[in-house]
Amino acid sequence: MIFDIDGIESRIGYSFKDKMLLRKCFTHSSYANEHGEEDNEILEFFGDAIIEFIVTEYLYNNSAGDEGKLTVKRSGVVSREPLLNAVNKLGLSSFMLLGKGQKNSAHSDEKLFSSVYEALVAGIYLDGGMTAAKKFVKETIIKDFDFKERAIRREMRCESKNEFQEYVQKRKLGSVSYETLGKTGPDHKPEFRVAALLNGAVVAEGKGSTKRLAEASAAKTAVERLKKDEKRGKQGKTAGKR
Repeated sequence: MIFDIDGIESRIGYSFKDKMLLRKCFTHSSYANEHGEEDNEILEFFGDAIIEFIVTEYLYNNSAGDEGKLTVKRSGVVSREPLLNAVNKLGLSSFMLLGKGQKNSAHSDEKLFSSVYEALVAGIYLDGGMTAAKKFVKETIIKDFDFKERAIRREMRCESKNEFQEYVQKRKLGSVSYETLGKTGPDHKPEFRVAALLNGAVVAEGKGSTKRLAEASAAKTAVERLKKDEKRGKQGKTAGKR
């Protein structure tokens, strides 16, 4: 079987100095057993650790949240689905070296293809160092995570602030505004504190890695408090009638 080195390198955006290492990244154990070659399993093991480190470092520097939230985010980035999506987008599955028996069931084995990504990251690291590995991981899985994260943030900002605005307008309570109370933390990981105001009076405060996220957090808390106050008011009126 002809192994298309140029085809792979053009797709991954990296040229291997050690071409046999690249081949090993794509060599499944079924093919290795049939042809007396080394398989990619140890590379998968190593690559898994490298990916987790790269993603953890990226989240530490670029994403807000405590340890629990960051752990959940990391799991979403390094799980099988994102790795499989990256392999599919790059069209790498067709380059895999599989044994005769494995070829028949390969299409239904998702781990087989996601593992290739892990092996490839390890191969790039061994061949070109951490800088090359980070570039590949950021371009292939972190960029997609960032896109989804920004979409979620936009949706959260719009929903929370719109709900606050609509709640106030519907009940003719006055005007809504926001005030930045402060900023803490280093430049690469800031935390903003913002107040949500109703007719100039503070209703709630919120925190976030950007002013807009802090505003959304404050707006969400403001609506919750206004609803509680409204509920208490109705309960008080009901009690007074008895």
